[in-house]
Amino acid sequence: MSITLKRAVAGAALAAAGLAGTLGVGALTAAPAEAKVESGRYTMTTDTFGMKSSGRAVVRGNKLFVSGATLHLHQTRNGAYADFGVNRYIFVKKGENYVGKVVMGPVTISGVKLIKR
Repeated sequence: MSITLKRAVAGAALAAAGLAGTLGVGALTAAPAEAKVESGRYTMTTDTFGMKSSGRAVVRGNKLFVSGATLHLHQTRNGAYADFGVNRYIFVKKGENYVGKVVMGPVTISGVKLIKR
C-alpha cells in the first residue's frame, strides 16, 4: 500500500478522532444484511480532501485487509460497511465493484472505491 494512502487514512483517523471527541459523535446504525462484498483481490482508492491514493486490498469472508489493517465488514442490503476507529467506510455495490464514502458521524470526509482486480 502506498505511503500516500497510509498518510490519508492516518490523517482522516486523527481528524475524525478529534472532532468526534469534541462533538460526542455516536455510532451509526446499519440496514439488515441482504448482500455481500465478494471475497477477492481489489484496488482500494480514496479521495480525501483532494488527495487521491490507491493500494491493494483483499476481502476474505467478512474481513477487509488493507494497508496493514484488518477491518470487519458488516453486510448490508446494498453492500457493506466497516468501522475503523471513529470512521465508517460505507461500500455500495456497482456492478462487480463497490463505491462509497468514509464518514465520521454525519460528515463525509472521503470518497472510497473497491475495484475488482
